[in-house]
Amino acid sequence: MKRFVRYLFALIIISSCSEIPGVITLRRGDTLNRDIHREPDPQTNGFVSGPADSIPLFYEPDAPPRIYACGVEHPESDAPALVVFEDGVRVFEYTLTVPALDADAHFLEGRDMYVAQTEGLVTTIYKNGEKEFSFPAREYISSLLRLQDGVWTLGADRRGDGFALRRDGVKVFAKTSGTPGRLYRDGGSLYFDYSLTMGGKTLRYLVKDGDDFALTAPHGGELLAVTVSGGEMWFLEDGGDGWMLSCGEKEYHYPVRPGFSFRSADLFRQEGGCSAVINLAAAAGGIPAELVCSENDTWLKGGGSGSYHYFDCEPDVHLTFTRDMDQLSVSGFDFKGEERIDSVRFEGARCAMQYCGQIYLACTPMDGSPPFIWKRGNQRMPLELEGYLTGIYVAAPD
Repeated sequence: MKRFVRYLFALIIISSCSEIPGVITLRRGDTLNRDIHREPDPQTNGFVSGPADSIPLFYEPDAPPRIYACGVEHPESDAPALVVFEDGVRVFEYTLTVPALDADAHFLEGRDMYVAQTEGLVTTIYKNGEKEFSFPAREYISSLLRLQDGVWTLGADRRGDGFALRRDGVKVFAKTSGTPGRLYRDGGSLYFDYSLTMGGKTLRYLVKDGDDFALTAPHGGELLAVTVSGGEMWFLEDGGDGWMLSCGEKEYHYPVRPGFSFRSADLFRQEGGCSAVINLAAAAGGIPAELVCSENDTWLKGGGSGSYHYFDCEPDVHLTFTRDMDQLSVSGFDFKGEERIDSVRFEGARCAMQYCGQIYLACTPMDGSPPFIWKRGNQRMPLELEGYLTGIYVAAPD
C-alpha cells in the first residue's frame, strides 16, 4: 500500500536600525504597535476551521509550530513595505525599493528576512533591513541558506551564463558557463549540481562543499538528474525505452508513456530515499503533464499552469494550478485527500513548507481580500496585509 495511504489511515482519525538611503529601511512606529501583543488561541494557533464537510485533519503535535510569513504591502504605492509575521502577528516592517518587490528576492529564515538586490554592478544581501554583505557581480540569487559558518548563496550571472557559490559574499566555487540546480544540505555537507553543454552533449557535475565531481549514468543511459539523499547518490537516466531511478543496488524502472514526449526531469530528496518528477508534453496539443515516480509507484498528473512538489516529510504533497489559474489543487501523489483553494495567488515554491506531516501554504486571494496561511483540512490563518505573501517558514516551537 502506498506510503500516503498508510499514513492517512493511521493518522486521519485525529483530528534601531540605521537607514540605508534608497534601498531597504526598517520602519518603527505605529505598525509595530498594532495588535503586537495579540496571542492566538493555543487550541487553534490562530487557524479558523474549514467547513464541516472538509477532509479530516492530519496528525498535529500537541505543541503547534512557529509559523512565519512575509509579504509585500501596498506594492503599487510610492512606499511599499515588506512585512514579517509570526503566528499571524506583525513583528517587523521594512520599506522597499521597486527591485526588491520581486518574491524571488525574498528568503525567510525564521523571523529573519533576507532580501537580495542587484544595483549597477553590485549584488547586496540585506538582513532585516540592514546590509549584511555585498559583492561586485550582477547575480540572480536562486538559493540562500543560513548556516553556522555564514550565509551561503548560489547565484546565476544576470548576463545569461555562469554562476557562483558564495559564503558571506566571498566566492567559494564558480563557473563562467553552466546551469546550477538547487542548493541543499545533506548530513554535514552542502551540495548542488550543475549541467554544462559542450559539443551538443550535456555534462553533469556534483559540487560538494565547494569541490566538483564529473558524473556519469551508472547504467549507460543519458543522465538526466542527480541528488544526494541520506548520504546516498541517486541517479535518474534515460535508457531509451524508459527511465531508471537508481542508487547502488536499488533500481526502479519506469516505461515510456505513449502519446507523451519528454521535456525535463528533476529529483526530490526525501527521508529514506528519493523521488523523480518527469515533465512531459502530450503529443496532441502539447498539454503539460508530470510523471511522478516513487520507488515502484508512478502517477501521471496534469501539469496545469504550474506545479510544486513537497517530499520533505510524509505524506508527500503535490500542488497544481488549473490551466485557467482559478483553483489550486492540493493532494497526495496518489490523488488521495484532494482539496482545492479557489482563486489564489501563489508566488512560488517558497510559499509552502512541510512540518510533521502537515503542509502550510502562503496564499493571496485574487479578489483583494486579506491573505492567509492555509493547511490541510481547509484551515486558514488570516493575516492583516494589504498586498501579497511571498514566503513562509515553519519551525519547531520555542
